[in-house]
Amino acid sequence: MSHPNLRAACTARSLAIVIAALSLAGCQSGQDKDKEKDWFDGGPMQLASPDTMQLTARVLAAKGKTEQAGYLIERMYQQYPDNLGTYSEGAEVLLIEGRITDAIQWIDRGLVRFPDNPILLNNRGLCHLLDADLAAADKDFKAAYAKDPSDADYVSNLALTRALSGDDAEARKLWERVIPQADVDANMKMAIAARPKFSKSK
Repeated sequence: MSHPNLRAACTARSLAIVIAALSLAGCQSGQDKDKEKDWFDGGPMQLASPDTMQLTARVLAAKGKTEQAGYLIERMYQQYPDNLGTYSEGAEVLLIEGRITDAIQWIDRGLVRFPDNPILLNNRGLCHLLDADLAAADKDFKAAYAKDPSDADYVSNLALTRALSGDDAEARKLWERVIPQADVDANMKMAIAARPKFSKSK
C-alpha cells in the first residue's frame, strides 16, 4: 500500500536488502569482544530493525510463505508498536494473503495508536474498497483527504469513490487536479463500468 514508485524500488531490491541486513545482524563493534562476534560465532543476536522486518515479511508473503509472514508481523507489533510501518506494511502482507477483514482490523490497531493518521486512513479505505464497501471506503478517503488535500493519492482515491457512487461532477473535479484530461475520461469509463459491483455494497 506504498507509493507505486517507492514500492517498485523496494520490491526490486528487497531480497538483496534482506540478505544483506540479516548477514550483518549481530556484527556491531564495541569494547566487549563478544559484542564483536557474529551471532553464529556465539555473539549476541541483535534485534532486527522495523525496516528489515517489514521487507522480510513482504518477501515471505509474496513467496507464499504466509505462516512465516504472519508470525513476523505479529513480532513487528510486539517489538515496534510505535512504528507506523508496523500497521501499513502489516496490512499489506495480510492483503497479499487475501485476508481483507484481518487487514482492516490490523489498521484499526494502528489508528488507536496513531489517531486520524492519513496514511492509515487511506490504506483502510483501500481495504474497504477491495471488500466492496463503498460507503466505508469513501468515509476513510474523505478523512485522509481532509488531513492532506494536496496529496495526489488521497485526491485520486476520493475521486474514485465519488465516481463509483455516481457523483460524476465531483469525481471529475477531483481527478482533474492530479491527472491529465485523457486519464480522467478513461477513469470515468472504468468507474462507470464497475458501478454494478458496488451497487450492493454494505
